[in-house]
Amino acid sequence: MDIYYIKISELLNKYPKDEIFSYSDTDKILSEKRYIQHCAGRFLVKNICKRIYNINNPQIVTLNKKPRLANGEINFSLAHSADYVVCVFDKNICGIDLEYMRPVNIEGMSKRYNKNFESIEDFYKFWTNYEASIKLGSGGEFEYNSIFQKEYYLTLLSASKMPSTPVFIDFLKIY
Repeated sequence: MDIYYIKISELLNKYPKDEIFSYSDTDKILSEKRYIQHCAGRFLVKNICKRIYNINNPQIVTLNKKPRLANGEINFSLAHSADYVVCVFDKNICGIDLEYMRPVNIEGMSKRYNKNFESIEDFYKFWTNYEASIKLGSGGEFEYNSIFQKEYYLTLLSASKMPSTPVFIDFLKIY
């Protein structure tokens, strides 16, 4: 299982905004930042489908508030935070979350969630696991946690056991 990612600022330097916006599949625009993240995520998913999985016309639909491929050939999970979008594909259901590790009050968060967080990484491991489990929607057989690009925390959950550690692939560097 590979984790593909895009740095949004690099995507916008490589492609015009209008081209990135053409990947939108929503009328709901909360803010320009969120809209760009949404479009960048769709760009990533659709291009991976075409170039890696040979799915010529990937259609993304929403099922139970989660994006899925209409043909159901393969499952994916998508997350974005600040300047990055990450995506993972698997034959089984999976969930991924990414959070920029901004400073938080560890003591306050420990009280709020009735946990004993010892570090910012400890809190973000809890939080990204929580978010990824919502995307997974069921119990996971595999959990992978990692610091990503020094300032982000990432959690990947899968309904199946993984044969190896996921590999991070910068999509813009290979395509």
